[in-house]
Amino acid sequence: MLSVCRTLQIIILSSVLLQVHSTLAQSNSTSPPSNLPPAIPSVFTVEADILINAPIDVVWNVLLDFPSYPDWNPFVRSQFVTDDFYIPTQNQTAAENLRLIITSQIPPLTPPVTASSFGNPLDVHITRENITHFQPEIYRVAWQDLSLDALIQAERWSALSVFTDQSGSVMTFYESREQYNGVLAETVQALEGTGLVEGFQAQAAALKTRAEAQ
Repeated sequence: MLSVCRTLQIIILSSVLLQVHSTLAQSNSTSPPSNLPPAIPSVFTVEADILINAPIDVVWNVLLDFPSYPDWNPFVRSQFVTDDFYIPTQNQTAAENLRLIITSQIPPLTPPVTASSFGNPLDVHITRENITHFQPEIYRVAWQDLSLDALIQAERWSALSVFTDQSGSVMTFYESREQYNGVLAETVQALEGTGLVEGFQAQAAALKTRAEAQ
């Protein structure tokens, strides 16, 4: 009988210790949780993330202020919201199934940049895209390239979330991911994969600088 009681005590104590360890592990976590949707199988993926010392709404507003991109973004040099006929809308507000005309510099320009910054014309890429998801209530947005849809499928997600670090500082976690599929995906990876990675990283760093200066 004593042996059974002792065994039960050990089991209960072990369970408590496991719960305490789990709680400590969560509270001491230094990795922000992702707000991106689950990744899909792809030929290759380009992604970047960064912690920003600014309120989430400030970062969200900078991210969606497309007309201001030339003033700070070394990767996406311009981004216009348009209708189905690619005529720019008046208010330039994102919404699902509106179109985008995006001019990217691959590889990106060297920051800092302004609207007067120009790079190699041979590195300029212009794409037509569709806003596939616009979820301001959870700080997520996505758009998909329509330029060569039959040959390559590429959808870019951007997401924000609030993160509190171990010191109690509240920051915004920005993350962006684009996944590539289709018959031209491997070619794009070989020709522009490195430049795309550099572009995503440069945009993340520039977004941080811009938002923290607001």
